[in-house]
Amino acid sequence: MTDREWELIKKIAAGKNPDAVPAGFIADSPWIPGYCGVSTIDYYTDMRLWLDCHRRIKADFPGLLLFPDYWVEFGMAAEPSSFGCKLNFYHHQPVTISHLIDSADDIEALARLPVPDPRKDGLMPLAINYYKRVKEPLHDEGQKIRMVASRGPLNIASFLMTIPEFCVAIKTDPASVHKLLKTTTALVLRWLEAQIEALDHVEGILVLDDICGFLSEAEYLEFAHPYLKDIFSHFGFPVKMFHNDNFGNKYAAFPHIADLGVNIFNFSHSADLSRARELLGEKVCILGNIPGLEVLTKGTPEAVAREAEKRLNAFGSKRGLILSAGGGASPGMPGENVLALMSALDGWNAARKAALNI
Repeated sequence: MTDREWELIKKIAAGKNPDAVPAGFIADSPWIPGYCGVSTIDYYTDMRLWLDCHRRIKADFPGLLLFPDYWVEFGMAAEPSSFGCKLNFYHHQPVTISHLIDSADDIEALARLPVPDPRKDGLMPLAINYYKRVKEPLHDEGQKIRMVASRGPLNIASFLMTIPEFCVAIKTDPASVHKLLKTTTALVLRWLEAQIEALDHVEGILVLDDICGFLSEAEYLEFAHPYLKDIFSHFGFPVKMFHNDNFGNKYAAFPHIADLGVNIFNFSHSADLSRARELLGEKVCILGNIPGLEVLTKGTPEAVAREAEKRLNAFGSKRGLILSAGGGASPGMPGENVLALMSALDGWNAARKAALNI
C-alpha cells in the first residue's frame, strides 16, 4: 500500500470527509489466483508469483484499495492449522480444513487445548517468514504493509468443530464455549502481535468473523462482543476493520460495532445502507455493500454499474463509505466488472462534485 493510499484510509476511518468516495475490496486467495490465472498452490508458495499477482491487480485497477493488501494468507487455514486441523490443498480452489471434533458433546476436549504459538505452530510461522522476506522488496517499490489480519475467535472455534455444532454448544455447554473462546481470542492477539513484530509500518488490523451473524443480540453480547472488544481495544491503531458478512440474524450486532472500537465495517449486501448507518452511528465507515456473487461476479458490467449507482444514491454521501462488495472479493469476479464499478463510481463522484459547486 502506498503512503497516499494509507493516508486516505486513515482519513476515512477518522470520520473526515474525503474528496471522493473510493472503491476497495477485501482481496485474498479465493479471488486473486483465479483472476491472475495461476495455481492456488503456487500463489501460496511462490513469493515472486505472489508479488506479481499483486502487481498485476494494482496495474489493472489503479486507484482500487485492497484490504489488508499484500496479505500473506492460506485461505482460512492459518489459525486452525495451529491447533492441528488437517488441511487439503488444491491448484484451483482455496485450502479446505477438517474439524477436530464432529459433535458439540465433545467440546470439552477443545476447551482444554493450549493457546498455540504463532511463531512455531501450524502455517503461521511460514506466513511470518514470508512477511519478513517481502517487506524490503515492497518498500523498494514504494509499498508498505500497513495492516495485518486474523480470523476472529468465533470463526476459529467453528473450524475446530463445525458451525452447526458450535451453535449447538452455545445452548448446551456455554461454559466450555467460553473456555474455548478465551483460547481462540488469546491466539488472535498473539497472531496479530507476531505479524506486527515481523513488519515495520503496521497501523491497522482486520478481524474477520462471520459467525457473529448466526447469533441473536443476546448471544452476540455474551459470546462475541467481549472477546472481539478485547482484541480491538488491545491495539491503539488508527484503523480497525471488522468483517462479518453473515446476515443470518440481520442487524443484531450493528448497534454494538462502534463500541468495539471498529471504524471500518464490512457487512452483508442484504443490509440496507441507510438502516446500517442509523444503527452504526457516524463513527463507523461502511465498506460495502454491493452483492458480491449475484452482481459483481455473475452480473454484467451494466448490471454492476446500475447497482453501484443505486447503492450510492441510497447512501447519499461521500463521507463514511468505501464502495465495495458486501463481503470479500468473490471467486471468479471478472475484471470488467471491477472496472464497471470504478467507472460508475467516478461518474457519481463527478456528478456530485458538480452539483455541490452549483
